[in-house]
Amino acid sequence: MTITISAKDIQNYRRRTYRINSKQRLSSVEDALEHVDERGFVMLWPIKGIEMPSLWAAVAGDKPVANEHDDPGHVTWGWKDQMLDQHRWYYGKLLRGKATFVSLRILPYFYALAPRLADLDDYRDAYQAGHLTHEAKAIADVLLKRGPQNSVGLRQLTHMTARSSKSRFNRALTDLQRGLW
Repeated sequence: MTITISAKDIQNYRRRTYRINSKQRLSSVEDALEHVDERGFVMLWPIKGIEMPSLWAAVAGDKPVANEHDDPGHVTWGWKDQMLDQHRWYYGKLLRGKATFVSLRILPYFYALAPRLADLDDYRDAYQAGHLTHEAKAIADVLLKRGPQNSVGLRQLTHMTARSSKSRFNRALTDLQRGLW
C-alpha cells in the first residue's frame, strides 16, 4: 500500500502542530510548556531556511520576529526567563547554536547523542583534548562548583565582565550548551 502525502498535507500538519493557526496559539507559560512537551523540542525563534516549530510562531503566528520589544510575540522571552530555574524544560543554544527548548521527557536522548562521558567533570577531558576553550572550562568550573547562575553572575565569577570578553564568553557558553556540558 502506497501512501501519498502532498505538500499541502505537510503544510496543514505543520500549521496545526506548530500552533500557527490563530485559534491554537499559545497564551500562557503553561501553554508553552505543554507545547514543548508535545513537540519534544522547539526553537525560541524561527530560523531562516530551517523548518522547525518555534515558540515565537506558536504565539505570534507565521510572521517575522518583530524588532519592537513591545510586540505581543516577545512574551516568549519573558516565559523563557520565568521558567529558567523551575526545571520544567531545558533551554540552551543547543541545535545549530540557536535558542532551543527541550522537553525534559526527551532530554536524555539528547544527552545520549552528546559527546560526553556522563561524568559531571568530563568537560575537563574535552578541554585537555583541545575540544573546549579556556573560557568554556572556566564557565564549566564555576557551574560545577557554584551551581546554576544567571549570565551576569557567571561573567563576574569567571572574570569575564570586560566588554572585550563578551564575545568569548558568549561563544564559550554556546559551546557548552551545544555539547550539553
